[in-house]
Amino acid sequence: MTGKTITSVVESLAGDVRQALGLAPQEPLDRSFAGLGGSSMEAAQLSLRLRRVRGLTLGAHELLDAADVQRLLDELVTRPRAEPAGHPVDAPPTGRAPLTWQQRVIWYRSVLDPGSSRYVFHALFHFTGAPRPSALRAELRRLLRRHPVLRTRIVIDDGNPWQVVPPADVTDAEVDLTVVDLPGDAVSPEELVRLSGSDRPFDLAAGPLLRWVLVRLPDGRGVLVHTEHHMIHDGKSFVALLDSLADGDTAPDLRYFAHASAQSPAEPAEVREAAARAARITGPIPGAETPGAVRSTFLRLPVPAALLRAVRDASRRTSVSLFTALFTAFSQALTRYEGVNAVVLGSAVENRPPGHEDTVGRFVSIIPVVVERRPGELPEATLRRTKGALREAMDHSAVPLPDIVQALGGTAGRDDSAVVRAAFSMHQQSDREVRLGGATARVQLGVFNGAPTFPVDVVALTSGTGDDTRVELLMEAQGGAVDRDVLWALWTYTLDWLRTWVQLLPKMRTPSVPTLVQRVRARATTDPDAVALDDGTHQVTYGRLTALGESVRHIVGRPGEVVGLLGSASPNFFACAYAVLDAGGTYLPLEAGQPAARLASMADHARCGAIVRLPGVPDTLADALERPDHPPRRLLDWAELSAGLHTGPTRAVVGHGLESAAPACVMFTSRSTGDPLGVMVPRPALDRLADWAVRELRLGPATVVGQSANAACGASAFEVWSALYAGARVCFAPFEVRSDPQGLATWFAEADVEYAFVPTPIAELLARVPKPAGSRLTRVSTGGDRLHALPGDAPFEVLNMYGATETTVVATAGWIEPGDTALPPIGRPLPYGYVRVVTGSGAPAAPGEPGELWVGGDGVAAGYTGAPQRSASAFVADPHTEDGALVYRTGDIVRVDSGGRLHHSAGHLSVHHLEALPCTAGGKVDRRLLADLAESGRPHTTGPAGRTDPPRDSAARPVNGTESTDLDQWLRLITPLPRNERLSLVHQLIGSLLSDKETR
Repeated sequence: MTGKTITSVVESLAGDVRQALGLAPQEPLDRSFAGLGGSSMEAAQLSLRLRRVRGLTLGAHELLDAADVQRLLDELVTRPRAEPAGHPVDAPPTGRAPLTWQQRVIWYRSVLDPGSSRYVFHALFHFTGAPRPSALRAELRRLLRRHPVLRTRIVIDDGNPWQVVPPADVTDAEVDLTVVDLPGDAVSPEELVRLSGSDRPFDLAAGPLLRWVLVRLPDGRGVLVHTEHHMIHDGKSFVALLDSLADGDTAPDLRYFAHASAQSPAEPAEVREAAARAARITGPIPGAETPGAVRSTFLRLPVPAALLRAVRDASRRTSVSLFTALFTAFSQALTRYEGVNAVVLGSAVENRPPGHEDTVGRFVSIIPVVVERRPGELPEATLRRTKGALREAMDHSAVPLPDIVQALGGTAGRDDSAVVRAAFSMHQQSDREVRLGGATARVQLGVFNGAPTFPVDVVALTSGTGDDTRVELLMEAQGGAVDRDVLWALWTYTLDWLRTWVQLLPKMRTPSVPTLVQRVRARATTDPDAVALDDGTHQVTYGRLTALGESVRHIVGRPGEVVGLLGSASPNFFACAYAVLDAGGTYLPLEAGQPAARLASMADHARCGAIVRLPGVPDTLADALERPDHPPRRLLDWAELSAGLHTGPTRAVVGHGLESAAPACVMFTSRSTGDPLGVMVPRPALDRLADWAVRELRLGPATVVGQSANAACGASAFEVWSALYAGARVCFAPFEVRSDPQGLATWFAEADVEYAFVPTPIAELLARVPKPAGSRLTRVSTGGDRLHALPGDAPFEVLNMYGATETTVVATAGWIEPGDTALPPIGRPLPYGYVRVVTGSGAPAAPGEPGELWVGGDGVAAGYTGAPQRSASAFVADPHTEDGALVYRTGDIVRVDSGGRLHHSAGHLSVHHLEALPCTAGGKVDRRLLADLAESGRPHTTGPAGRTDPPRDSAARPVNGTESTDLDQWLRLITPLPRNERLSLVHQLIGSLLSDKETR
């Protein structure tokens, strides 16, 4: 070639590279392939294009190894041209071929799991108008003739499996096309596969191993469900199959059978070397169980756009591929979750020999990659190590994983997961349309079929090129081995690592507001003698509150140090809590009525270094919190601390610096397991909650707020801090009236209470109590359970709230229309937060469709103290935001109406304010007795098994305990109600107390 011709060819090749990577027309190529944003997938696709279109031989590994792509192209044009690929070869003379070792793995698993539909691949072809079945049948017949491997069947000869080479002509029996008419159209891809019957198992001995089902929908649309058995499928083969839809060729391609006949076993030395590497992590394989038939689970989550852009930019700067970056992040997530420093992680490689770039058949295999976690290592160093580990594993990709398993003493096909804990691969999503059966169809991949090979399988599905690249993680878990929470934790840890690497941290979404300490000090400055906290016998003024902060400053050694408060809700308790906040610390409510062992456990989990004993708490309980197997804690007395008031100038007001970054408090909730979990409630979130409540509930310095929640409940933080934020007066309800609606209404009137929070069951009963003369109660907020319709003559406005301690108590709210017979909604999200309703796979639910409620925004807590795995599965990275900010997975099922309001769809929501219930001898709620009482309307006069309840010692009273007379009063109140309404209220109360979430 002349110099001018060479230059022209090189420019054409450079154009191919830029097109494959989505680069600008004049983008320089004087960097590595990874530095240009390329991955192994783009390298393989470009290698195939150069061979097919340009007749040039360039291996994908050469592209990945080249430090300068432009120099590689300059050298490439001088190479000999490759022979045109794709000429069919003759079939083996015997009419059959052995299985490749990739096929043998699938065959063996199929033998272990007979009749299973697990080992299949589904793709959906979406038509705007359903094509004619006869046209599809003709197209399928042509494909089956063109690719005979699709029609193969497995026969056993002398104990060995063989694949039959079928004759060229396709029989009618081999054209497996079914037509199904579905009555509805709003179904997920997985449901579509199930309803159409496409998930029925294949008969390997009969064949064929490809079937089509045309689903016709009522609106005229059609979906073709394409199903292949893994014996003849991999991702590259499916792309080749799509390409052959357009070429019209019918000549049988027998290359896969020839490849199977020519495949030779791996070198024993290579097997031993690969097994030795894996053995450093796994050790010898013990006897493993055969995979069960438990239904697996999956998530399909898009990598947030802003984070993906930052990762792509960082990958180019550090000359690593996008695949290497994602693989590294997942490997670090897996080791972090499992608490190990090394793990064997599998990854799929194409393993296609030259000349088989477009052959249909199974070539893909899993290579075991030994990855390590070194705490404190810089991300760039981790990427370099992982890149080396991947290259080392790739150099031995011809060694079958089953051979490695056998070398370690396991059984091939059955014990693979004993070596490979999880797998991470990348696949190019087919963003394309094809002509099929005379119509145009959009192709959809990534349909979950419930058949992960390993305990966890993750596939990064990519689509688009360049800056338009999109990535979804399809995360699948074997049923019975890994649950959905583990997948969520791995997702969150993966994004954590990526965010740390690219230094992209989520930011607050709403402007900051004045802090609680600032508002209290401002109130103290204008009116220091104004009463802040009042229980009828003891008062604390705003001036005294500000002084108390200085008096405890010496026990808060650093911002965020946890100080336990041992006592019950009272002016002293919240004065102490405010003092800890003012001093920059974090308070931990330790409700004195709980067992000492539980209180000690809470203090341990929260890393509590000091405990303040409030008045009225016995010395014996405080001493019982000391545990010989834990470091000693400082035990302080509030009476002594508060007596030594600071008289000098106060310190600067706490702002949004180090101290505001520390949690305001740690509050324990049980979530779904019953185990106590300490929620770290952020200061800014508590400030935003109080600021919202002041405006929404019309609170001000002249307002008197009623307080009735116990100190360990998140509702108490809402009640008290919102009131103090407004400069209002907080009056504490006597313990004996908190569960008595009639007595509570009377006390509200006597105390001049204008607003109060009460739990849902009490609010429903309180709304039916005649308003006492002189009562100023005009507003009530409620939450904790599903609110029923309220009477039209309710004597106050009701704000129905939903939330959890994990969302800083309140997440949504809405005022109730009195007299409406429908179940009231739980409102809309608070201004500084947002909600999302999602399906089981993590995708947004359709409008009106029930789904799990996620709560995001600036009110989400920082996680659980001392429980990183539980935090990572509950507080997850939101895949539907730009930066992947944290959201809290509530577990509650809701739907959104046309007005944007949320409604409960299923399940009970719990409340922790009522314990006025009959109990069994073991201390559990006697549900049968309670239902009987509601049925008859009789008051409760005896305890378990007919015993008369003895009086309870005040020091040993349960957290929300009440005397039995409280239940008598409650039952007397509901006795006049109709039977069905009476039973509804009682069953609601039972569900509330037996539920496992704190405030929903």
